[in-house]
Amino acid sequence: ERHLLLGTKDSPPLLANLEYDWYATDDSHTAATYAARAVLPYLLLGNVRDASTALQLFTSRLASSNPSLAVQDVKASKSGTKVYPSLPLLNFLTLLVLAVEKGAGDLFRQLKSHYAAHIKEATGWEEALESIAEMYFGISRPRQGNPLFDMMGSMFGAPQAPKKQPKRVGAGASAPAAEGLD
Repeated sequence: ERHLLLGTKDSPPLLANLEYDWYATDDSHTAATYAARAVLPYLLLGNVRDASTALQLFTSRLASSNPSLAVQDVKASKSGTKVYPSLPLLNFLTLLVLAVEKGAGDLFRQLKSHYAAHIKEATGWEEALESIAEMYFGISRPRQGNPLFDMMGSMFGAPQAPKKQPKRVGAGASAPAAEGLD
């Protein structure tokens, strides 16, 4: 998987097919787990295009291989989004990729809140989603403070640690002006 995640533009279809083949040997409700093994790492690498491609290929194969699976098309979306009523985490992944593509931090917060119960059941997603929130939306990770350290620091007037500005992927970076060039 790691080699395909860091591979070429031909890697997402291979990875999506590999994940689907593994999913096909597992229970039907685990589709999102296998799709996430491609989508979340691609997003963490800053590769939104390949995350979207892998998810689209995985869901297309899922729909064509399971004709009894309920699928609803969302007509209001230009991207041709499909909703799977029986697979809420797969819907979450689809909407997550759309939120990242649009840079919609508010949508991300709503999605995370709406799907919170399902996300808690998915192993390893919470940390990945915190990193994605920081990378794409500038939402800082929840601070895990030490109450004793905080109390001692406030008693002795210790300076507060400066807050680090999150690095946003896709945000316009300002470059220094090149002087003397026309």
